[in-house]
Amino acid sequence: MSAIDLLKKDHQEVQQLFSEFMSADAEDFARREDLFQQIDKVLLVHSDAEEEIFYPSVEKYTPDLIKQAVSEHQEVRELLAEMLDLEVDDEGFNDRMASLMQKVETHVREEEGPGGVLEIAGQKLSGRELNDIGLRIEQFKKDSDEELAA
Repeated sequence: MSAIDLLKKDHQEVQQLFSEFMSADAEDFARREDLFQQIDKVLLVHSDAEEEIFYPSVEKYTPDLIKQAVSEHQEVRELLAEMLDLEVDDEGFNDRMASLMQKVETHVREEEGPGGVLEIAGQKLSGRELNDIGLRIEQFKKDSDEELAA
C-alpha cells in the first residue's frame, strides 16, 4: 500500500475511534477507557511513523509544513499525556477529548488538503518510493504492536 493511502487509512481509523468514543454511553467507563487507550495508541504510533519514516522523505520539498506538523504532533502528545493522568469520568476529560479531536481533525485536514504534505508527496515522490515508504511504515507499526504486546 502506498504511504499516502496508509496514512489516510490511519486518519480514518482515528476518526472512527473518536466517533465511537463520543457515542459511547457516558456511564460505560470501561468502554470509554478502552476506546481512549486505542486512540492513544493509534495516534502515538501514527505520529512516530510519520516523523521517523514519512516526513524525512518529503521534508526537502516542504520543510515548513513538516516543522508545523511535528509541532502539532507534540501538542497532541502533551494532551494525551495529560489525559492519561485522568480517569475517563474525571471532570475535564471530555474537554480535553474535544480539544484532542479538534487538533487531530485540523492536522488531518492540513495534511490531506490542497497543498498538504500528502499532496506534495504524491507530486514529488514516485509510486515506487511511496510504496517503499508504505512498506516501511507497515513494518514500523507491526514492530510497535509487538513491543506493546510484550
